[in-house]
Amino acid sequence: MSTRLLVVFVSGLALALPGAAAADPPVLQTIDQAARRPTAHFSIPGADFGAIYFATKPDRASGGSFLDENVAYVDQLTDAEIQSGTWTFESQLDPAKYYVLVNAVDLDCFWLPTCLRGYSNVLTLNVPMPTQSYRGSVTVLRYRNVASLTLRVKPQGEVLPYKVCWRLRSGKRRCVAGKVYGSDWNSPAEGSRTVGLRGMKSRTTFTWYVHGRKVASRTANTRRR
Repeated sequence: MSTRLLVVFVSGLALALPGAAAADPPVLQTIDQAARRPTAHFSIPGADFGAIYFATKPDRASGGSFLDENVAYVDQLTDAEIQSGTWTFESQLDPAKYYVLVNAVDLDCFWLPTCLRGYSNVLTLNVPMPTQSYRGSVTVLRYRNVASLTLRVKPQGEVLPYKVCWRLRSGKRRCVAGKVYGSDWNSPAEGSRTVGLRGMKSRTTFTWYVHGRKVASRTANTRRR
């Protein structure tokens, strides 16, 4: 049975047990992160099962769980984590704001109305964007009278729109838009646009902008054949 199916099964079992409305809920004490890897402290004494959820929105169902469409990560707690009340995720999270809760149940005392079961309080976790570096490069292909304009971003884990601008001999400013398609927040990514040399000066300075902010600049020999 997959982790997600097990979570759903045990959660349903907990809600169906007698006295569930008066049950002692788990307590999520702290949630933090280092290098995008989250850590948590919680109180779930005597639990036989536990799981931690990360959602992109705080909306919750009547049973206390996050709405399925908003759940970004779920991790089942090990016996050692349950006993110690501490947890560290083996994976890094994407930069975002997350809402976090713990689900747990103690199957040894299910007949008692105050037995541990259900969902905890919700805490928020902000995973910041990693520091990024930008580098622009220009490759001139004179046999085609074009220039390839490349923006390299490190690291980049999502689609990043940008534009690159330059001035023609006439003084008119010309810009083209592009996108850097990143997929891993630990790896660099590049985006390129090819433009014609017609109307450019013999040397042209190209400037890249991200969200309206200048991030890179490069001057190249753009004399046509």
